[in-house]
Amino acid sequence: MQDTLAMEQTSSFKGRINKNYSPNDGEKYWDWIHSVDATLGLLRSRPRDASTYRVPTKLRAIKHEAYTPQTVSIGPFHRHKPELRAMEEFKWRYMLAFVDRVVKADVEKTQRKELDGVSSEHSPEILALDKCSTIVTELEEEARAWYAEDINLDKHQLVEMLLVDGCFIVELFLRCKVTDMQTTNDDIRVAPQGQVPFVSLAGNFTMVQTLAHDLMLLENQIPYVILQQLFNILQGSKQTSNDMSLSEYAIWFFNSAPMLHYKFLEIIIPIDDTCTHLLDLLHDACFFSFKKLPSNYYHKNWGFKRCATELLQSGFKIVCGNRLLIVDIAFDEGEIAIPQVIIDKSSDTLFRNLIALEQTSIGRQAITSYVKLMSSLIRSPEDAYLLERAGIIITSDEVEDASSFFKSLCREVFFVDFYFEALCEEVEYYYIPLWRWRRVKGYFSIMWFRWKDSIKDLEREYFRNKWSFIAFFAASFVIILALLQTFYAVRSYYPPYH
Repeated sequence: MQDTLAMEQTSSFKGRINKNYSPNDGEKYWDWIHSVDATLGLLRSRPRDASTYRVPTKLRAIKHEAYTPQTVSIGPFHRHKPELRAMEEFKWRYMLAFVDRVVKADVEKTQRKELDGVSSEHSPEILALDKCSTIVTELEEEARAWYAEDINLDKHQLVEMLLVDGCFIVELFLRCKVTDMQTTNDDIRVAPQGQVPFVSLAGNFTMVQTLAHDLMLLENQIPYVILQQLFNILQGSKQTSNDMSLSEYAIWFFNSAPMLHYKFLEIIIPIDDTCTHLLDLLHDACFFSFKKLPSNYYHKNWGFKRCATELLQSGFKIVCGNRLLIVDIAFDEGEIAIPQVIIDKSSDTLFRNLIALEQTSIGRQAITSYVKLMSSLIRSPEDAYLLERAGIIITSDEVEDASSFFKSLCREVFFVDFYFEALCEEVEYYYIPLWRWRRVKGYFSIMWFRWKDSIKDLEREYFRNKWSFIAFFAASFVIILALLQTFYAVRSYYPPYH
């Protein structure tokens, strides 16, 4: 309650203008002018296209848990939640491990330098901590302006939060990569006494999946530049893989999410200096080869006019594409190639937060366009079954119906740009003649699928066990006998014509 009141009192956007002020009031008037200018100064220092926002209320209302951290709080938005405090000690322990890495890196380089005002009598651990904190302190003002709302923390509190969270994330990425490696490096894998053993978090696949869920949330982010600067301290030392960038470590970590399957490891992302946070990194990884459409582009179509079933009946082929990016959909001579996508709980979280990111950003709606396209293609369980059969969609037990999955992602979403306009128009105007074998094959394939589904429904509803089948067979036999008896009884009154 006190935090809420303090937030309201310190918020720079809740002041009210006193209508009694006038230029004749002298000092009071100019005091008010300076206070308004201070408010405008916050906006001047806040980069509009590099801020992180809260999830729009309408999106959060649809599925609250998809935007809320389960285990760990990163950044200021969820830091006071009591259910997340259990991870605070782990974050500090991982920070301790990261500082020890910095100490080892300094020893390796033998280039330890004394900072202004720091005595050489300080321990290596203190000097390493000072190096990390200095980096974050220099970015404090930029980080404060990076958030789209006021942060009710003083300078030291904000720097401490960013330092702990940043060290935790970088250390977690390093440990997960080392844990996954086949070779053992004793200098890195063996934790010193008093530190968290690697198996406690990085070696626990379930925990890694939970942490991946939390680190991909829009409201659970810190500036990527802080992670990059902390990582740069270790770069070139034995504490990291010299040939890997921070973005590659991050992609490797998020690879535990089934939607980001192993093919993502083949992607080289030259975006270390451009992305704003980890979710933005994943967003760029999903469509970094796409070109932005003009913002005033007029869209006639917002998806396919025909669903998957209708397209197959019309002679089109829908196949699983071999592209690395899920949004890299291609069309050529009646064949629509769609990359494989894995749908489960983590995919739902990632999709929703990527869409929320696009809803709060300007001029990029690639994931939103992809979801809209897939929802137009999959309008029924039959459509979903056809794409599953083609290997395009792989669903887990957590998702009952892929058609409802994509429809739910489109709810309360505001569409601006559609990246597949040209593709949809090309498919719409492409005609396959009636005499083409592909069209005949598609039609009979749909009829075959529907017949099999009817048989399955019949078995599920009426033949749940062998006795129900025997009863059906016996009843059918009795009905046939009754019909034969009736036929011959009627026939006896009308003898055949001779």
